Amino acid sequence: MLNSEVVLISGLEKLGFKNKEFLLSKLLIYMNLLFKWNKVFNLISIKRKEEIVTHHFLDCLAIIPYIKGENILDVGSGGGLPGIIIGICYPDKKITLVESVGKKTAFLKQICLELNLENIKVIHNRVEKVKTDRLFDSIIARAFAEMQILIDLTSHLIVQNGNWYGMKSKKMRKEKISSHYNVERRLLSVPYLDAERYLVKINKR
Repeated sequence: MLNSEVVLISGLEKLGFKNKEFLLSKLLIYMNLLFKWNKVFNLISIKRKEEIVTHHFLDCLAIIPYIKGENILDVGSGGGLPGIIIGICYPDKKITLVESVGKKTAFLKQICLELNLENIKVIHNRVEKVKTDRLFDSIIARAFAEMQILIDLTSHLIVQNGNWYGMKSKKMRKEKISSHYNVERRLLSVPYLDAERYLVKINKR
């Protein structure tokens, strides 16, 4: 079996990333910290580094070309997926991570410190209770809730014509979303991951 670093390098190449050296250095530190903290705090269900790369990192990296907006909110960020990945790939974008679990918030703050991610802000709160002076261009969630629930909980935080994004499995076919919204579903190609993965995009008209 290929080791985690080899899989990550190959995955970055397959996804067409140009600044592989920069991304690799950041992502390897992130992976090792996630692996270490996960033993104590159970941040993710996967226990092996290779699977952290295939099931989490490459899954998140596959959405990077399709995420628009300069001020982005990651809801229920957990171990920082996808918000930390977006922040690493787009250092000029402002990323806010919202997480209601204290130990996960502590991990997210430590990651930002270790990786010097000054473009990322971490909020310990439930998203429906979050207040902001500047509305978000885009709101994204992975393994948080159905899209309609995400919309209902965050409508007060997004600009007009902003976009909601959901990282989904094939189960998303069963989700019911109000006909008021324009829904786009994009099938993603994730290297080394044998599973249907989708990016759902909903525009706030």
